[in-house]
Amino acid sequence: MLVPRVSVVIPAYNNAVYTAETVESVLAQTYRDFELIVVDDGSTDHTRAAMTVYADRIQYIYKENGGACSARNAGLERARGEFVACLDCDDLWLPEHLERSVAVLEAQQDLSMVFGPSYLIDGEGREIGVTNYKFDLDQAYVDLLRENFIVANTVVMRRVFLEQVGPFDERIFIPADWDLWLRLARRFPIGYINVPSAQYRMVSNYTLRHVEQYVEETQYVLAKHLDGGTIDSIRRRKIMSRFEINYAILYREKGDMVEARLRLRKAIKSDSLSWVAYGHLALSYLGSFFWRLADRAKDRLWGGWMLKRREGA
Repeated sequence: MLVPRVSVVIPAYNNAVYTAETVESVLAQTYRDFELIVVDDGSTDHTRAAMTVYADRIQYIYKENGGACSARNAGLERARGEFVACLDCDDLWLPEHLERSVAVLEAQQDLSMVFGPSYLIDGEGREIGVTNYKFDLDQAYVDLLRENFIVANTVVMRRVFLEQVGPFDERIFIPADWDLWLRLARRFPIGYINVPSAQYRMVSNYTLRHVEQYVEETQYVLAKHLDGGTIDSIRRRKIMSRFEINYAILYREKGDMVEARLRLRKAIKSDSLSWVAYGHLALSYLGSFFWRLADRAKDRLWGGWMLKRREGA
């Protein structure tokens, strides 16, 4: 049996219609040397039946529900390709995605992974924006510690490097992809293609509904990477301050202004020179409406609004 060049893993759970669309987007790739592995993570809807249509073109694995990371890892264990990619079951690829990604990985043998921007779509598949993150590949690891600028549905990894850093951490959910990108970027170069060739479906915001889980899990990831002594104390405090500001914004969106202000005070304690934290704290006393209004004004002024904030998808 010929070994495919690329292995594509789709973890699926109770989303039969979207999963079928995702499978179709992979099967429509202009690059054809791939295998497609769909890991059904204990779905109770008609996902299994929906996948029978593709029985001769995919590998279908059913397992007891264990979460997205366990499903991804189960698929990666089955993968045979030199390159691997995990695509969530409600996201899509444009036809040239694999062709572009493989071309870059072939041209630059030292890259552990390649990624790019992604179009944003709504539940009906209509494009509503595109991701827009600011980062410097020459200091990718440090920039990743500040925020996750890598959109998971665009990533194609070189399996030999993935095997050296280990699979997705099944103890966490929301920032699990961020943790993996950090482990890769810490040891190996990563590449970027500045052309959107994927679509990220924005249907719901899991993070906003589970802020406490997000805080706990991101703190866990930060501890893994900040407590090792590779990041100097000043930069470490700035990173912690930035995350406290992010937590404050999420609590504001939930309507918990008390916790939002507490987080902003923690941000200031971590970085007493953070004018952003002071500004957010002052705005918090004007009410959430004015706080949001100031956010929008800042985003338009600097053009740096990240249309997609990470939702652990």
